Amino acid sequence: MPDDREPDCPRQRDMIHFACFRHTDRAINHRALVLKRTLLYGLPLVCFSLAACAEVVTLRGGARVEGQILKQDDQCVVVDLGFSVVTVPAAQVLEIGERDARPAVPAGDASELYEVRQLERLATSDAVRKFGPAVVVIRSAGGLGSGFFVNRDGFLITNFHVIKGQKRISVTRFIRDGSVMRREIYEDVNIIATDPFHDLAVLQVEEEKLGSNLVHVVLAPEDGGRMGDPVFVIGNPLGLERTVTKGVLSQTARNFRGQLYLQVDAPVNPGNSGGPLFNDRGQVSGVINMQIPIMQGLNFAIPIRNVKFLLDHLEAYAYDQSNPESGYVYPNPPRRPRRGVVDEEGSGDTYDK
Repeated sequence: MPDDREPDCPRQRDMIHFACFRHTDRAINHRALVLKRTLLYGLPLVCFSLAACAEVVTLRGGARVEGQILKQDDQCVVVDLGFSVVTVPAAQVLEIGERDARPAVPAGDASELYEVRQLERLATSDAVRKFGPAVVVIRSAGGLGSGFFVNRDGFLITNFHVIKGQKRISVTRFIRDGSVMRREIYEDVNIIATDPFHDLAVLQVEEEKLGSNLVHVVLAPEDGGRMGDPVFVIGNPLGLERTVTKGVLSQTARNFRGQLYLQVDAPVNPGNSGGPLFNDRGQVSGVINMQIPIMQGLNFAIPIRNVKFLLDHLEAYAYDQSNPESGYVYPNPPRRPRRGVVDEEGSGDTYDK
């Protein structure tokens, strides 16, 4: 049986207290050792989590390098890939940013009419080669413009003013055949919907005539972008087919008569109307529709949200050629009466002149 009685001898009591202190010191040392090991072996986990927050280095050719940046100066950028370290010359770096972790954006209920999803950044030449065949020439007796396919069913977008007052419309499509572009012309084109307020129209070429190799664009999930972002335009200015011009997004919300437009400095001319405005991922972020001809670099595009709204509510904008008000015909309001001026028909009413 252990003896729990307090020892009578002071020396004996001191020895017992010393033993207790030693026991306590061992416990503290043990906990410190555990903490040390936890920090030592837990450190790679912390480092791994930091490395997981990788940055993306976009090169001028369109390639991308993802990893933790160890060094960055005027000469080079050193990137830790995890299994190796690479040095990239600063002259070859186009952009450095955080990894885009956003998931692909679903097209929603209108997925059969258009596609919305995230794309990797592309060099302009690569984006033109990939999506250029989706851009078409639209001709009528009133002139010509541009347009672009939005799905494999032959639906395409253009400006309303390109087809205004016209019923006989042709579409010229360009098909890549090896190293050349082959031209195909479709005369049987239907007007599906018109939105004069936003200067948009939806046309359709019969699907069976297009074949299975139809290229269509991808719409941007968000409007415009940021001021200064690179953009490019594919269109047919003055009938010069498949012309590519490049610039930046000058303003994301320019107000004209109550409508907001994207302002760009990419050169456009008559014939570009209805053509797509692409961002640096190859997504369509707007539709070119006007310019200020006496100035340079003042060009404007309809934001892509208006295109999506039109396609999402296609029945509400359906074109009906038997209806004189379908599309664009709106009667002018009567003139305001003014005393002392008699109308030309002699009815006795007076009007402003």
